[in-house]
Amino acid sequence: MEVNRLLKDQGFLYGKPGAYGLTSKGEEYGSQRDYDNGHSGTYHVAYSTTLFDPSIMEVIDLSPEKLAEVRADIRADRQARQAEKTAAQAHYEANYQASRSAKEKAKGQEEHDELIEWLIAGGVVALIGTVIAAKKGIAWYKHRKSEKAENAKAAEDGCGASSDVHEK
Repeated sequence: MEVNRLLKDQGFLYGKPGAYGLTSKGEEYGSQRDYDNGHSGTYHVAYSTTLFDPSIMEVIDLSPEKLAEVRADIRADRQARQAEKTAAQAHYEANYQASRSAKEKAKGQEEHDELIEWLIAGGVVALIGTVIAAKKGIAWYKHRKSEKAENAKAAEDGCGASSDVHEK
């Protein structure tokens, strides 16, 4: 990492870790070779390597100050990546908790809705039962009333008939 950073800072490379390329200044001291294993699909492997001539050691700045600067930059990059990772994890966790809370709320609402549905169904059954009982009660009352009326008429007719018989 340190060597790549030194080469990039001094203009020999461009790009980012894992994807460096040679600049025109870097081509004076090095070459890039591509490798391919010849397979396709999931077994395909391709990568590039950069090889530098040892003479680059004469032109590259390897002073302790420059090395300290590069190491500090690498530490800062690692800290920044770790901060990004921590922020991403916190964001993911917050989204996960919000989603979980929403699911629990929805589940509670479903249970509440199911209870309401059962209560409504029970009310409908009770109402139907009441209507049926009321109809039967009314029919029984009318039947009973007509029986009483018939009995009363029969009693009147029976009394009148017996009195007619007695009078004759």
